[in-house]
Amino acid sequence: MDSQHDKHDPYDHVEGVTADSHLATAELLFELERYDEARHELGNALSLDPAHVPTLTVLSVLELHVGNHDEALAAAGAALAAEPTHEPALIARGHALALLRRADEAIDVAATVVERAPDSWWHNVHFALIVRESRNGQDALDAAWAAVRLAPEEARAHLCLAVVAASLGLDELADRALSAAERCAPGIVFYLEDDLGPRLLRGRPDIPPSTPLRSVDAVTRTTVEDPVRSKRRPIARPLSRALRAVAAIAAMIPFATALAGTGDGSGRLIAGIGVVIGVVVTVLLVKRLPAHLRDGLRLTIEGDPGLALAVGSAGASMGLSAAYALTGMAPLMLIAVLAAVISAALTAFRSR
Repeated sequence: MDSQHDKHDPYDHVEGVTADSHLATAELLFELERYDEARHELGNALSLDPAHVPTLTVLSVLELHVGNHDEALAAAGAALAAEPTHEPALIARGHALALLRRADEAIDVAATVVERAPDSWWHNVHFALIVRESRNGQDALDAAWAAVRLAPEEARAHLCLAVVAASLGLDELADRALSAAERCAPGIVFYLEDDLGPRLLRGRPDIPPSTPLRSVDAVTRTTVEDPVRSKRRPIARPLSRALRAVAAIAAMIPFATALAGTGDGSGRLIAGIGVVIGVVVTVLLVKRLPAHLRDGLRLTIEGDPGLALAVGSAGASMGLSAAYALTGMAPLMLIAVLAAVISAALTAFRSR
């Protein structure tokens, strides 16, 4: 009987345990980047109160943060079904729609957000970020500028302007906005390690962001030099799918060439065609990534040694296949196969 009792949730028989208490635990775990445990606590809260709007909203933000955009949209929708005017859930829904490439719906939500408080820097920031993710352009830039004018001492407004400007190719403006953000809140650039919209939703507009005292260079160094932290951070699903596809293409080229044989020109022809197709598909996959993942791709790869080796191995495999297509040297294909196997294994491990 004791063994059966031990299987029960220890909270089942504790008086006073509420959805709010589970939510508080989940938020702490979320900050500690223990996402699975945080999701479990949110599930416990919803088992006590399935329509608990704050819990559903945090669940939506968590799923956005780890790249589960469909789940994020479902949680935000459930929160809004229970409380249609709940603004954090509405903003989370906007970001989820944008990240799912449902641009028209996302822009409608963004318009609703800013119409509720056109003189709020917070609302303008989220309008800008949702529009940026959906279609970018002048509307996003105008809203980001409006946020800065409304709150010139608010680092998060400057950070939004930096992100929008960078994605529009306005590098000088982006650098100035990033410097202004750093002046207002040293260390704020660590927010750029994640998608900015969902990252901002983890805070509140009336509470200054808590930031470690790290400069831009320090953030980059920490991301690059702390492999343990990098291994804990999950890869967003869109990026994971793209990596698996690139690794598969890199593996298919040398194996298809080997099956065709290296003794005549057919193998070299297949290798050459395969490399061209692989490069084109890789470029298309990168372009289809959500803007925040695409903009931060280099930093993501540099900050994860396993991921960097997987990407490097895939590139090496394609490069060796191209060299074989040009020279016909069979040993190049053997090395290409080895590089492809390493890439596929590391990608599968890192995308779990």
